[in-house]
Amino acid sequence: MYKVFTYEEPITVLVVEDNDGDFILVEDYLHEKFKNIEIVRRKDFKGTVLGMEKNRSTFSAILLDIHLQDGSGLELIKKVLTYAKDIPILILTGYTDVSIAQLSLQLGVYDFLVKDELNPNLLYKSIVFAVNRRQFISQIESERSNFEDLFNFSPQPMWLLDAYNYNVLNANLSAIEKYGYALEEYKKMTYFELHPKEEVENIVKRLSNLQLQLANNNFTHFLKNGEQIKVDFYCKKVKGDTNGPERIIVQSNDITETLNHIQTIETQNKKLRNIAWTQSHEVRGPLARILGIIELIDGNDFDGEELPFWLKQLKISSNELDQIIHIIVDQTQTLNLKD
Repeated sequence: MYKVFTYEEPITVLVVEDNDGDFILVEDYLHEKFKNIEIVRRKDFKGTVLGMEKNRSTFSAILLDIHLQDGSGLELIKKVLTYAKDIPILILTGYTDVSIAQLSLQLGVYDFLVKDELNPNLLYKSIVFAVNRRQFISQIESERSNFEDLFNFSPQPMWLLDAYNYNVLNANLSAIEKYGYALEEYKKMTYFELHPKEEVENIVKRLSNLQLQLANNNFTHFLKNGEQIKVDFYCKKVKGDTNGPERIIVQSNDITETLNHIQTIETQNKKLRNIAWTQSHEVRGPLARILGIIELIDGNDFDGEELPFWLKQLKISSNELDQIIHIIVDQTQTLNLKD
């Protein structure tokens, strides 16, 4: 919140006036309304420039007579504006010229005061308004600069889009570095060009209805070098400049590694399920036969050719079990649990 200027605060006013009588009158008005004021006088444009070059930062406002010996009218106003930069300029003139008043205000002058109509209250209000307006503009510029820094230096890629046609209006440093496109290249693109064609329909739905929750927020982005990455993105509509188009800020997160990690885990889980199925089903068959044969041999007194027959069956089932165990070991070795 900016601080509102009051008449009790110190103020320095540069009065550019070549007429002694007019200067004395203005000086009296200023001392009457401001308790702590320093008045600096210059009589011509040349002296005004020298004064501003030495003490520009100390001036709170400039009262400018636009009819000096070395300059007048709009040309003088333009020259003084160049040197004054953001110091508020209030025009003092003995002539009521509406066209000059309008043009000077368009150039950036804060007020246009006719000397014959001037009085202490009017001069005071004009100066206070100009000083407060300057502070307010400075605050807005400072906040805009802060927001631009937050946008440009965000570690996540961000784009500013035209909300009507989704053309890229701006891209932050992270988007430029990660995707490989220069800012001027981005400004010739639409946001859709970062996506494959099959995703455009869902992108349009999401950008046109920012509250829409899609079942899958994962999309593909193309980098300039042809590499593809998986991203999720978040967007918000913001106001543009006065009478300008609405805009959308889009922020993306690279989730390629996360998805790859999830895919690795799912693949490993599938292999583990196959191993478990093998253990529970394929192992059970030969093992059951082995146990049955052993029980049969243990409970009977075989003679002749019967015992060799069952021993042969026991060997066949044991070999089958051994092969299955080898398969399980091979499947286990394909797992990379470090992933």
